[in-house]
Formats: sequence, structure tokens, C-alpha cells
Amino acid sequence: MNQDQSKFTPEERRLLVARGVQAGKSNRAIAKKLGVDEGTVRNARKYLATPEHERPVKKERPRKFKVPVPIYTLDDRASLLRQKGRVLKAAKHWIAEQHMVLNEIEHVVHDAGGQLFQSRALVRRMPIPTQKPEELLLPTRPNASKCADFIPNPDYYAGWLARWLAVCLPGQDDLYDEILRETSQWARNRAAWLIS
Repeated sequence: MNQDQSKFTPEERRLLVARGVQAGKSNRAIAKKLGVDEGTVRNARKYLATPEHERPVKKERPRKFKVPVPIYTLDDRASLLRQKGRVLKAAKHWIAEQHMVLNEIEHVVHDAGGQLFQSRALVRRMPIPTQKPEELLLPTRPNASKCADFIPNPDYYAGWLARWLAVCLPGQDDLYDEILRETSQWARNRAAWLIS
């Protein structure tokens, strides 16, 4: 019965070769049974014949560190506008998930804009993100109250939205205004559509 070569780890294959040798089978017969080349069986036999202290030790290769790549570049206006589009889409989805009504959305958007304006010096020093806007929603979530019965309110959402926008587009005051204005307009259009 032929076995697929990829089904065995090197250790398992050597163990099976050792069993075949003990049974008195030839290299060709063992190779055929395992579904490997005869050379693989010869190498396994050579490895098994080498005293354990002289066998080569497989060294673990150090993992390569992936350098995070910014999701957009400041010099490229088109790149910034793509990020704005991603942020706007994620903001609309987030608001819909929170089940906010129009007056809550208006309050959240207005307060988030105020918080961003007040902390603009701090926001300018933040690094460009390497993650997508939707991936940054959870890490920017404010710490909820210690109470188990905490119910998020518009101020809580405004703080969350401001932090999230600051992380997604650090120091981009004009884009914050555009995103907040377009989000507010979207919410009004959505409310009008739901009423009619």
C-alpha cells in the first residue's frame, strides 16, 4: 500500500524505515511502501546508522520580523482619500451596529468633533496606522465603567469615535470635519428614508 510522502514527518518516516530494515526489506521495497524515492530511504538509513550524539541537529531559524507598513502615505492625496473612504464606511457600519437614533448620532458626531479639536496637538504626534479602520475600533474603545450594568451613552460613543478617528487619520483636521459632516448627512438621510 502506497502512502503519500507528505503524510509523514521526517521522524515518522525514519521510524517506518527502521521497521522495514528490521523486517529485512530492501530499500526499494521500503521506498515503494512509503511512497518515497529510494534516495530518501538511503538517507534515513544513513541517519539511523549514525550515533545519536553525531547526528545533525536541526536549528530553529529565527523568525523574520515583519515591518508594519502604514496603511496610507501623507504625501499621496489619493492614498489619504482612500483612507478617508475606508474610515467613512467603517464609521457608518459602526453607528448602525450601535443602534443609535438620529439625535444620538448628531450628539456623538458633534461632541467627537469638539474632542478632536481640543486634542489636535496630541493627535498630530500619533503615528500613521498599519491596520484597517475596522480593526482599530476595538483597541480604541474607551474603558467601560466598572459597573456590570453600564449602559453606553452618547458621551461614551463620542469619546470612542474621537479616539478612533484620531488613530485612523492622525492630524488630518480637514478629513475629520469631512467625515463627521458626511456621517451626519448620512444619518439624516437614513432617518428620512426609514420614516418614509
